[in-house]
Amino acid sequence: MWMQSTLIEERRKALAALFKPAMQNLSNKCSTVWSDSDKLDKVLHQNFSSLPNCHLVYIVDKLGKQKSSNITKNGIDSSYRNQDLSIRPYSINLCQNFTLSPAYISQMTSSPCISAVHPIISDEHLGFTIADFDVRYLPSLSVSTNKIQICNKSCQPTDCVKSRLVNIKDILLKLISKYGVFHLMIHYLSNRVMLWQIDNPYQYELYSIEQILDPDMYLTYSKCDFPSQAKTSIEEVQLVLERFDILQLVNDKIYLRSASINIMNAMVSLSFSFSGSKYMPIVDFLHGDLSKWLDDI
Repeated sequence: MWMQSTLIEERRKALAALFKPAMQNLSNKCSTVWSDSDKLDKVLHQNFSSLPNCHLVYIVDKLGKQKSSNITKNGIDSSYRNQDLSIRPYSINLCQNFTLSPAYISQMTSSPCISAVHPIISDEHLGFTIADFDVRYLPSLSVSTNKIQICNKSCQPTDCVKSRLVNIKDILLKLISKYGVFHLMIHYLSNRVMLWQIDNPYQYELYSIEQILDPDMYLTYSKCDFPSQAKTSIEEVQLVLERFDILQLVNDKIYLRSASINIMNAMVSLSFSFSGSKYMPIVDFLHGDLSKWLDDI
């Protein structure tokens, strides 16, 4: 079992413990005014601040049809009443227990989101209170566990793997710029990524490409500003990651075995299919002619 699954599960438990009391209290209040949608809106609006970092709350009946308006910090939008939400990602959790959905892309924000779902029960099961939380702004919670490290597979990256490796570029940039990752190494041959985070700099986490692409990836680390001690900029990090993509997609004979970047000392390392490792400052890597990395072929 990979480390990410354990970290995410621990954080989900911590988030559930944080959200459940407020969701239960709100659901109890909604049960007393269930028959009146306007009163439901009022209850949700008055209690919106009780849900930490929530960006949207609403009510659905037990079949997944929206009964209330959309309630945000900006007010009440009744245009969303009566829409069918039965196929939303959280719908599989429409049961008579509090649950957190898997991460999914919000239609409202186009960003990773999770939904807290709590049943509304009076004399009978009436429906559900649903609160949406943008993964980028979840409360900071501390989780820890032992490190598990597994990786050993030697083969040239396939076109499919190369494509997925390119797709993680934006995610890795966000992890560095917003989630405290200061050092990363991409192992192209084994399809793995190693991440070092500033709150735990002496140990690394090892992820598969599938795990990096999973929206739940952002649950692994708490949000963190780009460190002022960094010897490079976010813009330069983006350019480095783009150059990594170019170099590992050259052709079938020339490719990167691995590449790394460390923002605290502004260094990169490269290991090619035809030579040993190269170490250099980021500025040299960005301003050098790409063809010179291939001179040894």
